[in-house]
Amino acid sequence: MRNSIIIFISAVFLAAPQAVTAQSGSSVMPFLLMDSDARTAGMAGAGAILPDNPSAALHNAAAILTGERSGGAAVSAGPWNTAFDVADVLCSAGGYWNIDGRNGIVAAVRYVPGDKVALTDDWGYPAGEARPYDLAAEIGYARGFGEHFSVALTARYLRSDLGLGEAPMQGVSFDLAGVYRHGIAFRDGAQWSVGLKIADLGPSVKSGTGAGYALPMRATASGHVRLPFSEDHVLNVVADIGCRFSPASFEAAAGAEYVFLRHGIVRAGFHAGDALSGGNYAAAGCGFIAGPVSCSASWRFAGDGPLDNTICFTLALLL
Repeated sequence: MRNSIIIFISAVFLAAPQAVTAQSGSSVMPFLLMDSDARTAGMAGAGAILPDNPSAALHNAAAILTGERSGGAAVSAGPWNTAFDVADVLCSAGGYWNIDGRNGIVAAVRYVPGDKVALTDDWGYPAGEARPYDLAAEIGYARGFGEHFSVALTARYLRSDLGLGEAPMQGVSFDLAGVYRHGIAFRDGAQWSVGLKIADLGPSVKSGTGAGYALPMRATASGHVRLPFSEDHVLNVVADIGCRFSPASFEAAAGAEYVFLRHGIVRAGFHAGDALSGGNYAAAGCGFIAGPVSCSASWRFAGDGPLDNTICFTLALLL
């Protein structure tokens, strides 16, 4: 069974570029590429397979079986500019439940409101307002095999509405992910893991007129090393390499998260990529843990992308 799953994941990764290239139209739903929680945003987008992440549905859902907590939930908002304009801010909520160490479920919702648009009638008089929005709702299932390997499948509903009363753009997509983890012998609690994910597999998103638009399908390979120096001090080192198939784009990110005195958190990371993936930039973050509750904030420094000098916030509960 385990070998069959590995072969299946490999086949999907090999077939994905051909499937994407066959689709017509330009990419839509750009918010699917945005960092939607302060934990990963503070490491410049790295950390897809970090354990105990309530936003795992937006990253690698198979990682929910690798942590120490049985479940969690989180709400996030960002990236905010320094004027804290509400328009175009990605708001998300997510959660996971590690049922028994071998089975788990994830869920998440993302919502992006656009700028309000003033409407007029045929004679030029005010006729109300319209507010476009983008929405994604997803649910997934993770399954563990043996002590080291887990896979996950996530299904996603997508909707983009201009708010003008016309038929919205709608579609579905799927993520396939896997994680392999193993302990490190020289220190208790130390662990390394690697993960693979193909995101947004599926048919083209359909507009109200029936036109099809390709989703930003991509593959990501991730690595993570957990080094606990003591019960109160833990270092997580992460790295992610990703490629987007249509249009072609490549990126890489690396970062670190240090939990000190059991309650404090500092993060930093660097992202390298082309213009389509957000360019080159650095990020930093901080947070605190109070019992089951954690609060985090991140800051993206000026670089090559439109989201420079922006902030993300996350409030999480872990059980």
